[in-house]
Amino acid sequence: MENLRFGNAYFDPGYADLEIVERKGLGHPDTLADALAELISIKYSKYCQEKFQAIPHHNIDKLYIGAGLFQSNYGFCRRVVPVTININGRMSASFGDEKIPLESLQRDSIIGYLRSILPNLQESDFIINHNATQNSRLPHWFAPRDINDLPEYAHRSAGDNAVCVFSWPLTTTEKLVSDVEGYFWKKDGRFPEPRFRFLGQDIKVMAIRQGKHINISVRVPVITTQIKDHDEYLGIVQSVAQELNQFISSLLSADYSFDLEVNAHRPYMLGIGSCIECGEEGLVGRGNSNSGLISIFRPHSVEAPSGKNPVYHTGRVLNYLTMKLSKAIYDQLGTKNTVLAVTKNGGSLVPPYLLSIDTDQIIDEMVVKEIVQKNFMEVDYLNELLNQRRIA
Repeated sequence: MENLRFGNAYFDPGYADLEIVERKGLGHPDTLADALAELISIKYSKYCQEKFQAIPHHNIDKLYIGAGLFQSNYGFCRRVVPVTININGRMSASFGDEKIPLESLQRDSIIGYLRSILPNLQESDFIINHNATQNSRLPHWFAPRDINDLPEYAHRSAGDNAVCVFSWPLTTTEKLVSDVEGYFWKKDGRFPEPRFRFLGQDIKVMAIRQGKHINISVRVPVITTQIKDHDEYLGIVQSVAQELNQFISSLLSADYSFDLEVNAHRPYMLGIGSCIECGEEGLVGRGNSNSGLISIFRPHSVEAPSGKNPVYHTGRVLNYLTMKLSKAIYDQLGTKNTVLAVTKNGGSLVPPYLLSIDTDQIIDEMVVKEIVQKNFMEVDYLNELLNQRRIA
């Protein structure tokens, strides 16, 4: 392909003296918003693909969740104001003469996920506002008469000027943060489920590595209805800290030392498990990057993939393809790398305007071109986005 750039400017934050990495857990409002937008888009896309053999225009990457109010303390939790889920954006509500059941598709997606992630949240505890519109200057953009009103099926071009970037592999600190948050989840079903009934899901992990020493801060809520007083709260926190100390010790080599803080400075208790119960809010794109982490010294894309059209939108398609390619290069050549893709609105999507690959060692460019061909150019990305993409 043209406009394929190779370089050796890969920066490895694992070798820097200072590295800072965060993860907003699965129950964090921003992470919840990402997941719900992605799941609604997937369910909508699959329905339309089966029904019409095409996916109409939609983008719900401004989904909002939060601002509920629950009174909770030792031994109780009471809803005062329900949580609100606003499905903002635009979705085609029909294809030809057939209506698309937007509200039921959206609701099914939301309920199935929240039941798994937040088991203490009842269906009566939240309100869904179906705000997606069909407003457009183009009269049939969100009301296609047939596939001819979906020009991307005749000529697939990029839907935006955008940059997407992904780096692999994870550093020791990045993997540690991911594994520590993952410690609280069972991930053998369709969606993750909490491992501990007495702990909430709005978990945040931050690691600050200076040289070979890592300071790890974990905030994990204790469910108020599971404890009767402050002593019981402290006992749970101390038990979690002891288990995490053992778990982290098993992850790190002897080269590293660490100290761990769990719920330092002030108590952290919630009734339903997420801060959406106390007025906090979540929006798509404000949380973790495509790697599932917030790695302060990594280049990252501001293109939030969740909820965007999987057929042609750069943020959804190339965030996925750069990740797939970066992992393939490392798996096959053992070279750390950063893959960056740039598109221009209305220009080529695959291949993009520019595909840049920076590695930590000299590579055989002909071999990499073969990897690019197989893991970027020829990928059935639509099928993979709808059936294989990890939601987390």
